[in-house]
Amino acid sequence: MDDLIRRTPLFESQKSNHAKMMTFSGWQMPAFFESPMAEHRAVREHVGIFDVSHMGEIFVSGPDSLAFLQSLTINDVSKLTVGQGHYTAMLYETGGFVDDLICYRIAPQEYLLCVNAGNVDKVWAWVQSHRPAHSEKTLALNNQSPDWSQLAIQGPASAEVLRTLFPHHPELLDLPYAHIGSAPFGPGAGEKVWIARTGYTGEKGYELYAPNSVAVALWTQALATEPTTHIHPIGLGARDTLRLEACFLLYGNDMDETVSPLEAGIQWAVHLDKGDFIGRKALLQQKETGVPRKLCAFRMEEPGIPRSHMEVMQEGAPIGMVTSGSLLPTLGFSGGLALLPTRTQLGDRIQINIRGSLKEAVVVKKPFYMAKTKD
Repeated sequence: MDDLIRRTPLFESQKSNHAKMMTFSGWQMPAFFESPMAEHRAVREHVGIFDVSHMGEIFVSGPDSLAFLQSLTINDVSKLTVGQGHYTAMLYETGGFVDDLICYRIAPQEYLLCVNAGNVDKVWAWVQSHRPAHSEKTLALNNQSPDWSQLAIQGPASAEVLRTLFPHHPELLDLPYAHIGSAPFGPGAGEKVWIARTGYTGEKGYELYAPNSVAVALWTQALATEPTTHIHPIGLGARDTLRLEACFLLYGNDMDETVSPLEAGIQWAVHLDKGDFIGRKALLQQKETGVPRKLCAFRMEEPGIPRSHMEVMQEGAPIGMVTSGSLLPTLGFSGGLALLPTRTQLGDRIQINIRGSLKEAVVVKKPFYMAKTKD
């Protein structure tokens, strides 16, 4: 195996579960176990467990941690109470994405940042390069990504799986959406596991941040609930179709350093009134002059599966590009996301250039699908 390709602590367990492996962001990860379609249905109807241990965990702590994160991210960190998290992003001065991430406040002066797998090294370098001078005693930065695994348990029966894993901590079942708690897992006093009520599927679920030493046990015990919960192990194939149905963004597809949060449609996460942060001036200018494009959802009206980088046409002229596309199994049709001119409205007819053939599509409201995940 290429020395640059990494494996999570669950690699051998996944192989024993007949996982079909693929390389993603420098990691060997399961593409699927049974089939992407069956795994997609399992999450929508019952519950699935994902290995997302390739994601990064950066801890920021100390008296200056709040001010530091306020200067680096678009959302208002001052509004987070202990045990609460939010979706946010780090930007370049141009307003484009360094990365999108989740920031959790896990103690009065400590925060956990969950960053995208392919961006861990870039974000870590970015964070370090922007720490204030002479802050050694007031700000601690720790990239603990190699030490942590992450499991996502998603679907209508996710709470039942969690109840089995942490039987002495029923309060975890009542975590509000976007909140985080902790509990020990393992023999004796156990290892501290962080449990967040978040996810990337459009279903109710949890994301568990666990020390590598207990990752296999968590995975194994979760799958052992199959007789009652019908849990399935889930690969990256179904993860992509699930997140696309919910219109959750994927870095590198739907946004990157050339796309701003205003273009990507996450204005709700941008707090321009909280004070200065990197990229704020560019966003203020965009807000004043108007963005030239926006991320839209579309539904195929003719047979064909849209894919990233396919051209979008209207009245014989190119107007944009597909950023994500697929068959959407829950809905029974194909669709996706595309960067289109700001003038684009719901109901507009467009065509997707699928391998040289123009296929009819229509712009629709986002998301395609979303369960009552905030209950």
